[in-house]
Amino acid sequence: MSKIFRLCDPMMILADYKDPELHKHLAAHIIVSLGGDMVWKINKEQVKCRGICIDSNVLHTGVMSKDGSIVFLFTEISRYVISIKKKYLKGESYAILADDVVDRMLKEYMKNQTNKENLYSVLLQQCEIDNSSNCEYEERIEEILSYIKRLKTIEHAIVDDLCNNVFISKSRLSHLFKQQTGMTLHSYLAFEKLNKTFHYFYDGQNITEACMMAGFDSPSHCAATCKRMFGISLSDVYKTIE
Repeated sequence: MSKIFRLCDPMMILADYKDPELHKHLAAHIIVSLGGDMVWKINKEQVKCRGICIDSNVLHTGVMSKDGSIVFLFTEISRYVISIKKKYLKGESYAILADDVVDRMLKEYMKNQTNKENLYSVLLQQCEIDNSSNCEYEERIEEILSYIKRLKTIEHAIVDDLCNNVFISKSRLSHLFKQQTGMTLHSYLAFEKLNKTFHYFYDGQNITEACMMAGFDSPSHCAATCKRMFGISLSDVYKTIE
């Protein structure tokens, strides 16, 4: 069974799911095999590797080794993404991690896998990824991000609420958010609903309760969003967190 080590930015999963559907989503990845080579299909290319970095909004699927893989997920607004794009992607849709980087990450994983609080940081240090980049947004966008994070439930009227809070129109807010963060506001809201759902799972709520508390219309709406963004089912995520 897969296991979620961390739900925050970045999300860290010990994944054993096989053959996720061909998909693209809002998160950039770093994926490291715990066993042999993985085979990834990225756009129309087939890539064989032990470790890989894949940018957000890139069509992909893959076959992991039977031992599973360590998967990191970073949203576009994550400060880690700046480091990832500078160090590895450099304008490309993906980059293969060198074997020595993978070896260092696996060595530290074996030494620190019981240290759930700091494991993600230790592993990312081995591939020289950090969140030290100074990513500053315009004051109104910072206010919006903070407001969304504080919400227990993302209601249908959220965009109206945000516009009223920062005194701009919907069209201006949509343009400004995309310009500043690289994500559409609606995509970010969907991602945050999923994030809140996962946390409610972790706190002991069942699937229906967690989805509704986060702001989804129904568990099926949440499941479709999860599948579209991560290529894995909501029930698999629920089992993982359990």
